[in-house]
Amino acid sequence: MKISGKYLWVVVAMCGLSMATVGLLTNVAGLFFTPMAEEFGVMRGSVSLTLTIANTCVAVGGLATRRLTKMMPLRMVLLVATAIMAGSTFLMSLVPSMWLEYVLSATRGLAGGAIGFVLITYVLNKWFVAQLGLVTSIAMGFSGLAGAAFTPILQPVIDGMGWRAGMALIAAMQVALCLPAILLVPATDPTDAGLRPFGLADNKQTVSAHHDKSKPIKIDGMVYAGVVCYAVFAAAATAMPQHFPGYAEEVGLAAATGAAMLSACMVANTAGKIVMGWMTDRIGALRSIVIYTALVSVAIVALLVLHVPIVFVAASFFYGLCYGRATVGLTMMCRELFGKRGSGIVYPVAALGTSISNAIFSAALGYAYDLTGSYATSLIGLFVLLVGSVVLTLWCYRRAIMGTGEAE
Repeated sequence: MKISGKYLWVVVAMCGLSMATVGLLTNVAGLFFTPMAEEFGVMRGSVSLTLTIANTCVAVGGLATRRLTKMMPLRMVLLVATAIMAGSTFLMSLVPSMWLEYVLSATRGLAGGAIGFVLITYVLNKWFVAQLGLVTSIAMGFSGLAGAAFTPILQPVIDGMGWRAGMALIAAMQVALCLPAILLVPATDPTDAGLRPFGLADNKQTVSAHHDKSKPIKIDGMVYAGVVCYAVFAAAATAMPQHFPGYAEEVGLAAATGAAMLSACMVANTAGKIVMGWMTDRIGALRSIVIYTALVSVAIVALLVLHVPIVFVAASFFYGLCYGRATVGLTMMCRELFGKRGSGIVYPVAALGTSISNAIFSAALGYAYDLTGSYATSLIGLFVLLVGSVVLTLWCYRRAIMGTGEAE
């Protein structure tokens, strides 16, 4: 089934939001750590705290998404949040102290979270019935693509004109990337624009049945807790790739191997999300998560026992599939277990769990290395969490099938 017309523009607009709110908020932040630390006379850890604050506030902002879209039209939400996010980013290029950078990081994180992954999945759930997994994965995949696409643009600007010029450029990029959503997405729900959700007619459903709000939303608290725990466990693995260069150095491999490992992992970050979306449309989220878990687990074993450059790079690529588990896999798992309406309640909380988990484990893995002198302990711990996450997934689906959860 070919996606075209306004449905295609909705996907394009959501890709733009993904790049603006996730890609430009987090995936290029590392470019600024050193020059900001040098200018303000602080350690790089003090500058990296801006990213921790922003990511935490992104998760908090996501919790307000549904309420905001009910209080005001989607276009107004997008306009206000874009203005706050881009305005805060621009002000970060002007302020003279780190504490003001922290305040502005929190502000742009809250605004970016309000129109980030939670809004993206909410809109796509409303607009698409067929190929929902694919379009969701494409939109989420563009967040990873932003780092690869914009780093070669930003780095020369930072080198030639300073980090403040680079930060101002990010603000302009955020506005440009949010414009398609502001201009081309008429409403959160296609029925408000006189349209059917994509693929609805092909399923021989009616719009009224698809959007029946008279039925109460039933959410099994145990399954809810299981999904949030899955989110925390799954996101823990996404904290490891930033330590790949250090791990390569630890086992005696060249710095170039560490850089290649990180690059391979980021390729899988984007491609793996798209493939997982395609898979969930065909075999469901459960089987897709199990397959991805197996591949990431094999990658961890290879990283632990086969200290060969080409093996490390290949293993890092397959390790990068962990991003798809924590984003697309989580999104589609919520949809299958709780239905379209229930997932709108569960997913924002689960997404909060992924952000907090990534922030905690990013620091925890570093401390574990400081204490043990090796990343092997961290890899073993992440392997255990991977196994735990797939056990939780199987349990959640089993409980839902037995009729205590609500799946659509």
